[in-house]
Amino acid sequence: MFKEYYRFIKDYLKLAEVKPLYQATIIISAFFYKGFEILLPFVGSLIIEYLTEQNSELTYLSLAAFIVVYILYNATLFINYKFYGYNMNFVYDRLTTKVLNKLISVDNNFTRVIGKGRLMNSVNSDICDLGDMNDQISEFLTGIIQILAVLIVVAFYNIWVALIFVAFAIAYIATRNYADRKINFYHNKVVAVDDKYSNLLTQVVSGLQEIKTFNMLPKLAQKLHANQTKFTKFYGKKRDYYTLRDNDVAYITYIFRFLLYLFLIFLIAGGQINISVFVLMISYHVNLVNYINDFIDSTTSIRENSTAVRRINDILNYNSEAIDFGVIDANDIHGILELKNVDLELKGAKILKNINLKIDHNEVVAIVGEAGSGKTMLLNLILRLFKPTRGKITLDNIDIFDFSKNIYSSNVSVANQKPFIFNMSIRRNLDFVDTDIKNQIEACKKAGIHEFIETLPDGYNTILRENGSNISGGQKQMISIARTILSEAEVLLLDDITTSLDPDTAKLVPRLINNLKKDHTIVMITKKPELMREADRIVVLKEGKINDVGTHKQLIARNEIYQMLQSRKSPSKAGVFNNV
Repeated sequence: MFKEYYRFIKDYLKLAEVKPLYQATIIISAFFYKGFEILLPFVGSLIIEYLTEQNSELTYLSLAAFIVVYILYNATLFINYKFYGYNMNFVYDRLTTKVLNKLISVDNNFTRVIGKGRLMNSVNSDICDLGDMNDQISEFLTGIIQILAVLIVVAFYNIWVALIFVAFAIAYIATRNYADRKINFYHNKVVAVDDKYSNLLTQVVSGLQEIKTFNMLPKLAQKLHANQTKFTKFYGKKRDYYTLRDNDVAYITYIFRFLLYLFLIFLIAGGQINISVFVLMISYHVNLVNYINDFIDSTTSIRENSTAVRRINDILNYNSEAIDFGVIDANDIHGILELKNVDLELKGAKILKNINLKIDHNEVVAIVGEAGSGKTMLLNLILRLFKPTRGKITLDNIDIFDFSKNIYSSNVSVANQKPFIFNMSIRRNLDFVDTDIKNQIEACKKAGIHEFIETLPDGYNTILRENGSNISGGQKQMISIARTILSEAEVLLLDDITTSLDPDTAKLVPRLINNLKKDHTIVMITKKPELMREADRIVVLKEGKINDVGTHKQLIARNEIYQMLQSRKSPSKAGVFNNV
């Protein structure tokens, strides 16, 4: 048992990196206030003893001692509570920072392994639970001392009474510990089901429009109901053992207390103890029950929090695919990209095969092809989210993995088809890139969103709801493009940015791209025929290979895939260009 808790505590201390001052103060103050708590019944019994003897001087002296012990008890308890708060804040700050730093560095497989629901549960509840762990450790350690101290004090008065106490403690602890283990077992089951439920619910919220459109609700309801059934089953089992631990175990207390009363009455009748000792023994038995309950509660919390430790360690110990960054800090970047004999293989499947492509500064290159042809993976390689299995990618003839992280990310920027907007003002969203309001306005003018922002009641100080839900998808996309422009990156990667745009806004994109190419290298993925025509060159991908490269006129004359892509039409309600 103690070996198990030692491991739990060791794992927690390694994870939380608690300040030794906080940890020591919490434990020492707990020892003192629990020690004073044990003294209170003893001093109280002295008051009764001297009062029955009609010794007023010693009675008042004992009363004064009782008050002093009580004040010391409260003073040390106050210190314990204050440092518990300090420790809670410290652990929360330390762990949230660790998790955030980890999230910044993970690869694209992270949410598949950990799951968004589990991640949110860990951030929202596990970290808060661990702030409480140091207090539970002190309760665990001092609880052992309290229980032993009571048994020693009782044995000093009568060894047979002490044996009753010991028998009670063993039976009570064994029963509660058994129930506690079962509670922890089903607690883990409940948490796992809750993670799956949260993960599914997160996906439902993200895809609510598609779910309604394709009438997926009945099948999703079945999945949610299956999760709820499991949750109810495991939670019911957990509550059964809570009942055993917190209610049924009381019968052990009543039986032993009855035996204790009988034996103490027998001792009084035989003149072996007086009434003050009788009261003291009853008080210590009541206290022993409370001490054991506190001790078991601490073991329960430590066990349950060990699950939180494991879950957070799973996040922090997640091994991303090894992508090293270099040390080159040269910031004089022109923006010439080149892919040389590039292959990409993931989980045994060849995604990209022998890609050779050079993109010059001030050039717009469109990457086109059927779904699954490798377009997005090509952009992911340029973003250094993956390493080529073979070949290399260079920026200004330097391997992109030789650049430092800051230099490369400041020179290669991306605007995605599903941009993320924070729940803060437009200006604060742009502040992440550049805090100069003049630069922000200029970037928004280039993106064609400035006039719309000016029509808002609070202008650039307008608070956007979560993920920009109080503006249209097109407006959100244009703010994202403004943020990309604001980065002053030499290379701009545009991943199907017109998907969310309404037809009128989409018509502005060709002009935007022509303006941006004056200062940038632009690589864009697009399904829109009119945008393809605006590119200086178009790269046609097929099954991970370059099928053809050329201008619009060249490809429309000779390439069947490109001809097919040019002939497609999409509904205007989706913000897609209609072919002309």
